[in-house]
Order: sequence, then structure tokens, then C-alpha cells
Amino acid sequence: MSDELIHPEEVSSASLKQLFDEAYMEASIDSDGDVRIKDKYSCFLRPDSDGKMIAIYAIFGANASAEAVAKLEFVNRINDQVKLIRASVMGDGRYFLDYYISLDGGITKRALVLAARRFLSCVEAALAQDTGNVVS
Repeated sequence: MSDELIHPEEVSSASLKQLFDEAYMEASIDSDGDVRIKDKYSCFLRPDSDGKMIAIYAIFGANASAEAVAKLEFVNRINDQVKLIRASVMGDGRYFLDYYISLDGGITKRALVLAARRFLSCVEAALAQDTGNVVS
């Protein structure tokens, strides 16, 4: 992976897909234009319209029998124990995990790929916090 800088104006869904293809990671572009990275878990990358940040996120379903309090306890554990990502319960009851990568001043291709891999490892650590069987 290259130490070549990527500048905000160069970031697009197509360029991100190409970058992750070059890193031998399974990448595709979904119907919303987000880049889907498939590893043990899937995550999505969405460049901001101004190109200054890339949102990286994952969504997981909730166990139908999980109570709202148990869901909130789960996301609170993630937010307390897994420091690099943010967890929340969406309006429809699913779980949303996210992180933002700054592109201000540019970022190396290597750093961007490593940030996505780190996010996926945080997702795995977050799911390990599911002691109440609230994720489906």
C-alpha cells in the first residue's frame, strides 16, 4: 500500500472502491453510492459532500425480543469500552456504529486502509460487548 497522499478533492466512491480493491479487500458500491467493504463484518464508507471527511459505519440488526433498556445498556458498554467508535440505537431499533476519518491536509492511502481495518476490529470488539444477546 502506498504512502501517496489522497487529497479531499480526489475522494469519490469510485476512487475509494479502487483503493480497497488494490488493498485486496472486497469492495463494492451500493445503490446509495456508499462503498461497502466486506471482511468478517461489513462496513460502509461515505465521503462527505465537501470532501473533508469520510464517514465509516456499520449497521446491525437487533434481537426482536431485546428490550429498549438492554439495547441502550449495550451501546453504552460499547461507548465506554471501545473508545474509537460511536454506537447508537437507530429509530428503527437497529444498531449504528460509526467513526469519521479526517481528510484535512490529505491522508495516505495506507492510513486510510488501516483506518478501515481498525474500524472493523473495533466493530468486532463492540459486538463482543453483547452479553445480553441483543444483536441479531
